[in-house]
Amino acid sequence: MNSVQKYNEFVRAMVEVAPFAMIVVNPDGRILLANTRAENLFGYSREELVDQAFGILAEGFSEIASTLPKNSIKNPPEEGREVSARRKDGSHFPIEVRMNPIQIEGQTSILISMADLSERQRVAAALRESEERFRNMADTAPVMIWMSGKDKLCTFFNRGWLEFTGRALEQELGEGWAKGVHPEDLSGCLEIYGTAFAERRSFQMEYRLRRHDGEYRWVLDTGVPRFEPSGVFAGYVGSAMDITDFKRAQEVTFGRQKLESLGLLASGLAHDFNNMQSGIIALSEILLDSPNLDAGIADEVRKIKKMALHGSQIVHELMVYAGQDDADLALVDVSALIEEIRELLRISISKGIQLKIHLSKGLPPILASATHIRQIVINLIVNASEAIGEKEGVIEVSSSHVKTSGRHILSNGATLPDGDYLRLSVSDTGCGMSREVRRKIFDPFFTTKVAGRGLGLAVVQGIVNRYGGAVEIRSAPGKGTRFDIFIPYARKQASQMAEA
Repeated sequence: MNSVQKYNEFVRAMVEVAPFAMIVVNPDGRILLANTRAENLFGYSREELVDQAFGILAEGFSEIASTLPKNSIKNPPEEGREVSARRKDGSHFPIEVRMNPIQIEGQTSILISMADLSERQRVAAALRESEERFRNMADTAPVMIWMSGKDKLCTFFNRGWLEFTGRALEQELGEGWAKGVHPEDLSGCLEIYGTAFAERRSFQMEYRLRRHDGEYRWVLDTGVPRFEPSGVFAGYVGSAMDITDFKRAQEVTFGRQKLESLGLLASGLAHDFNNMQSGIIALSEILLDSPNLDAGIADEVRKIKKMALHGSQIVHELMVYAGQDDADLALVDVSALIEEIRELLRISISKGIQLKIHLSKGLPPILASATHIRQIVINLIVNASEAIGEKEGVIEVSSSHVKTSGRHILSNGATLPDGDYLRLSVSDTGCGMSREVRRKIFDPFFTTKVAGRGLGLAVVQGIVNRYGGAVEIRSAPGKGTRFDIFIPYARKQASQMAEA
């Protein structure tokens, strides 16, 4: 066997063991050689294929063949191209064809390898369908959904996330989403994510995310690692939901329960303390009535009596806070009542503060204790004055009518049932309060003063709760504070108290 024969046999052997269907055609497109895989792919025996035109296997080959190089093996391999193929039974299917010049039988021929694309296209179609189904499911889900790759960069955000943030998908991809996280929460958020990512474990975290209107809302974000069928880590899939209203409602509920518990404690303490104070005041008056009492001792007794009277005032505040004072209820015109104590309010604030009072006339009365309403107004005015301090500033007091339809949700999560309410507002241009301070402002044991107690605002909330109303606070550091007191009008109040 000479070298040419050996080469031809080598070519035939390589074609036979190739992992693809392969045939060899002459420059005119006549089939010279076919392997077993070609037989299986097209349903022809190799005897049936030899000397046939390639056109019986793939459409449009004459156009393809006319562009192929002739009598040269120096040209680069032909790029793969997709064509429509036809089996012996007449069925059509897609194949990828690659053509390379080859020397065989003493002439330059064409080696053609063919790969069935049917399965690949089926898998690709199934993948596209699966991705479309996932996207539709994700976009209609009631939560915000995101996905990240194994490089920690986010690759997907659903419509819910994009509508919440008001940003385009391109802005959120990669690490773009982090721009919407509150600066105070970002480092902790990234630390939790990074630690979970390194350990390939699930995580859950809370952080504030900027909504499309600029408000930062609390979200609960849960991430779960995802793996490919082979077990290789592929990244994370997560969901986030807005829990701001839930957190506010929870805080209101916990605060109410705490205040109720403290109210019971305050009630017991107030009664015992009141008995002691009454005894001290009575004994002081007896001593002061003594005809031969030394002047120096009399001064000390007066100091004792003054401190006891001050203690009685604290006891009264405790009893109001606990709802245990025996206040007489009557129809109260709040606007008229504030007018009556206008001068008292002016002398209750610092000299550099301007007091502005805007009262709506003709508002329906509320069923309440006039003493309680005075106490609410004075406590709020004093609190506003202390927030401004010795600086110049403005305190505004106003009254108005508010009608709610449905369950009106206040900014602190409290709700107002459907109805008509008196709104008493007190605002100041003082230092304002942080979110943390606002959470504690009604705690009777909390105060921002160096020395003092926190009963003033706790008493305000105790009175308002007693009348079935609600308190709303709007405040931010450096931007002042506004208290809105909502109390239902007399008709509704009367029916509630009658039922009680």
